[in-house]
Amino acid sequence: MHKVFMFIRETVFLPLTIINLIILSLSKVRFKKVQINGILFISNSGSIIFGNDVKINSSKYKNIIGGDHRSSLIVKKGALLKLGDNVRISNSAIYCAKHIEIGNNVMIGGSTKIWDTDFHPLDPVERAKNPNEGFKTEPVIIGNNVFIGGFSIILKGVNIGNGAIIGAGSVVSKDIPQGEIWAGNPAKFIRKIIE
Repeated sequence: MHKVFMFIRETVFLPLTIINLIILSLSKVRFKKVQINGILFISNSGSIIFGNDVKINSSKYKNIIGGDHRSSLIVKKGALLKLGDNVRISNSAIYCAKHIEIGNNVMIGGSTKIWDTDFHPLDPVERAKNPNEGFKTEPVIIGNNVFIGGFSIILKGVNIGNGAIIGAGSVVSKDIPQGEIWAGNPAKFIRKIIE
């Protein structure tokens, strides 16, 4: 049975691996060792750098606890998206208008969104004139050994400290100190990880 499973796995996943390697190359992503389950969507007009051993789930069939869409990485002109070593992302969307940096050993749960922009001007007059210009962007920095629970949203200008945990379904709109658990909408301090 194991041999049959391995044959099916190699027959099905080898073409997906080749497709993803082509997508990464055509999108000018700098990467070392990467594993993508499903097909990744990338739109890159800036720079994308992957560290070593990045794993991304990108299919509703690759995460049994949720995340019903594939992963997407959108990087606008002049922007930088940088993923550290041993980053794990599951069916999530990252939109980088300026700068997003994710440290080493970070786990990002299913259907998480990370945005460094408002997407549209906040002023209603400006938004009516030109909804796709004049919006604010601020870098998002996620430290090492961070765990972000599924269905969370990380908003522009947020710094998440090393070892922090973000509870599932949280909306993070301000900085999270290292070694703390935050959760909710908006995310609030729950407790320190080690008292």
